[in-house]
Amino acid sequence: MRRTARLEPPVVLGFSAVLLCLAAAPRMLGVSYGLPHVYNADEPHVVNMAVSLAGSLRPYSFKYPTLWPTVLAAAYGLWFALWSGFGLLRGALDFAAAYAFAPTGFYLLGRLLASAAQLAALAVVARLERAGAGRRWAYGAAVLALSPILVELAHAAKPDSLMLLLCAGMTAAALRHQRDGRRGWLLLAALLGGLACSTQYTAAPAGLLVPLAWLLCSKGPGPLAWLIQAGLVAALGFGLGTPFAYLDHARFAADWSDYGDLGRLRPHDAARTAVLVLRNAWSFGGEGSPAGAAAVLGLGALLRRDAKRALLLAIPIAVYIGILSSSFDGGVARYLVGGYPLLALLAGEGLSLLGGEKTWRRGLILALALAPSAFLCWRQDAALLRPDTRAQSTLWLERNVKPGDTLLLDQPHAGPLAIMTKEQCAELAARADRNGSSRARLYRAMAAKHPGGGWRIYRIQRSARDLWSAPRHVAQSQADGDFLDVRPGLDVARAARVDWVVTTSFGADPRRTRELATFFSELSAQAELVKEFPSEPGVSVGPWLRVWRLRR
Repeated sequence: MRRTARLEPPVVLGFSAVLLCLAAAPRMLGVSYGLPHVYNADEPHVVNMAVSLAGSLRPYSFKYPTLWPTVLAAAYGLWFALWSGFGLLRGALDFAAAYAFAPTGFYLLGRLLASAAQLAALAVVARLERAGAGRRWAYGAAVLALSPILVELAHAAKPDSLMLLLCAGMTAAALRHQRDGRRGWLLLAALLGGLACSTQYTAAPAGLLVPLAWLLCSKGPGPLAWLIQAGLVAALGFGLGTPFAYLDHARFAADWSDYGDLGRLRPHDAARTAVLVLRNAWSFGGEGSPAGAAAVLGLGALLRRDAKRALLLAIPIAVYIGILSSSFDGGVARYLVGGYPLLALLAGEGLSLLGGEKTWRRGLILALALAPSAFLCWRQDAALLRPDTRAQSTLWLERNVKPGDTLLLDQPHAGPLAIMTKEQCAELAARADRNGSSRARLYRAMAAKHPGGGWRIYRIQRSARDLWSAPRHVAQSQADGDFLDVRPGLDVARAARVDWVVTTSFGADPRRTRELATFFSELSAQAELVKEFPSEPGVSVGPWLRVWRLRR
């Protein structure tokens, strides 16, 4: 057997410091992108859920499991204690109003926590790599450090980053059990797997690590009772993070049924989805990155050296690909993030094989492996720093549209940031109370602490199919707001005394949403186009916005 020298501690520490800086830089750059406006459609749902937990621990939706919103709620509670001078300077109503009218801190705190979770996950993966061979640089962790998908997720207060950390921990515990056969490591892997699923449902395929670790243990499978205990511990972990999935199981099942109804809105092209999923797995390090090829190479090398470890890493990835390919929206790249620690470890095996023993060769291989993803991250972050058309249109409205006018807008993330009048906030609070909605508390705080001004705001009512969102969830969201069904045409907007309409290329499109064709046709023919905010490559980002003034 060939003798290999271990990295000296100063070298290890130096590589770790470089890796940390390499990972932190693109995540911190542009971390406040868009704020106080929020351009990520899913981010407000998660933060709204976290804020709502201050009034009731029972979630109003199971679109996401609740561990991440609970973590955010705890962070917001600590922030409130400091912000309010422990309740002596300001109260809960002021905090709720700050969330409604100046939410930057809420989103920024969530994004920073997401980045911290990713950096911790990279540290776990790096430690796994060095423990696996004792001589290898942490190539796989370096690939994840500049994965464009992960960098993008670090700019959003969404649960995927915490899921990545928990999946990395589960992987570490499963590998430890596979190596030494101790029951404690198997149970720890099961607990972390349950918590990962309680953070994001897409962690479920990675949970296959637990039974595989038991089955592929280098000392042979342990007692069957261990596997049963691991299943119970995994269920406990999920319950700790999302307890109301058990306490309110009927509504949990109803929300899953609602999500299933979404899949029936459009036909599923399984072959096309499978191609997308395979492409996502191949390019987990970024388009053009050799990480996917390195993972295949690493799998081959590991099969020869340690077949059980190789199968433990490869089988969950294969299951991920199969499950996502059969799902109607499985082609979304972030749904594979739970398998990233496994892909990174396999890619690390392949890149280590190519890097050999010489330092210059290792450095060259690492540089070549990271060059494509470094370019993509730089381009991605550069776009975040460019002017956004939604911010430009917000400033124009503030300067040119008088307070109290009535606006018709599309989805909040797709258009300008607009504040409702105090009167409308009070009306919506009363309606939400009648509907039994948790948003009533927020609307009451907005009415009580309103800064003045604002406009009466209506939203274009769009179907669940057009929004590509669960039907019952869409109906509940629209019940709490002022929406106009403009399918009959522009007369509906005139009847509501709408003064201005803002359309967006990120919103309703008559070419896709045929039921709105009459409205857009009449808008073009009968309204005055006052201002356009084009999205120009290299100059600005965001949707193409148009501001129309209605003629009475």
